[in-house]
Amino acid sequence: MTKIGITSKFALALAVASAAAVSLAEDTGSVVTVGDKRVSAIVDDTTLLVSEPVVETKNAETDSWEVSEEESALTEFIKDSEEPYRGYISVATSMMFDCDGNGQLDSIDISNGAIDVDGDGVLDRCEYAIGDLNLNGVIDGFDVSILLGWWGVPFPQFGDLNQDGVVNAMDLGTLLGRFGVVVY
Repeated sequence: MTKIGITSKFALALAVASAAAVSLAEDTGSVVTVGDKRVSAIVDDTTLLVSEPVVETKNAETDSWEVSEEESALTEFIKDSEEPYRGYISVATSMMFDCDGNGQLDSIDISNGAIDVDGDGVLDRCEYAIGDLNLNGVIDGFDVSILLGWWGVPFPQFGDLNQDGVVNAMDLGTLLGRFGVVVY
């Protein structure tokens, strides 16, 4: 789990830019000024966690900086990042597996040059055929996005799950019916 401290979009962008020593305008140490706004914050160099942000707006009438409480407020978001479950087929099993039914084991097809980009022992064409279009072991929203990107294209490279020459509602229905972890 990654914990991210964040202020307003403006303050976060400036604070991170300051921490990374990227000059957006006038950079003086931990204070960055752009136009009529300036921000200062403490940013952990390793985690880029922002703390103690202060956003100030220049008052044109008095030519002084005034703290903007609303933009200086620190909000905390929790970001969970999990890798999808990837059920790898054991080497022994993959050596006895023929996913495309061509009468030749997948391990032999792969050794003869068939494509297995993800190295899971299953031919990529078999994974594409069932709907795992990004080869991550899970049929999910990413695969739906890829399918929709090929929507209506005649003879598409990806997404034509029923092999009728076009990506359409039939393919989307098939993909949604197989949603979840890929099982062979």
